[in-house]
Amino acid sequence: MLFASFTTFAYNDVEADANYAPAVEVLSALEILKGDDKGNFNPDNTITRAEAAAVIVRTLGWEEAAKGAAGATQFTDVPADHWAAGYINIATEAKIIKGYGDGKFGPNDLVEYQDAITMMVRALGYEPAIGAAGYPTGYLTKAGELGLTTNVNGTNGVAINRANVVQMAFNALDVPTMSQSGFGTLTNYVIN
Repeated sequence: MLFASFTTFAYNDVEADANYAPAVEVLSALEILKGDDKGNFNPDNTITRAEAAAVIVRTLGWEEAAKGAAGATQFTDVPADHWAAGYINIATEAKIIKGYGDGKFGPNDLVEYQDAITMMVRALGYEPAIGAAGYPTGYLTKAGELGLTTNVNGTNGVAINRANVVQMAFNALDVPTMSQSGFGTLTNYVIN
């Protein structure tokens, strides 16, 4: 029934039978993603770090927080008037996306498959569950366990496309978040 209310929305370049079409329709209706001014979604286009920050922040429901966080950033390559400054500020403050350690964020750099997975796992709060497996194996494994990679096709070391990012964000809508409960020796993590 939920899907039926979104089926009237469409992009010129998204076939109704594409495996990611339901994800595109739902996330577009929820204003988590946007197409271009020509009515296209551009499913095969790759995604930048700035765009990934925006998609993840919107998926978490933090759009208003991003608007409030717009302005100066800690990164020399993200000016205060950058369209994604608020998203980048929120995503970095939440430790979802990190800078490069040299004062730069790389807003126009492409996101590789394993990095998109890592960002989404962090966004959902599961980084403490990664353990010794580390990056990228621990994140890829956890993403599979959570169902984030269902219908997502990607290859480590290769830039991820918009169709796969939207499918991953769509899958995340059904994943419970994990959060910290307690501090110090009383630290526990709970699934919400």
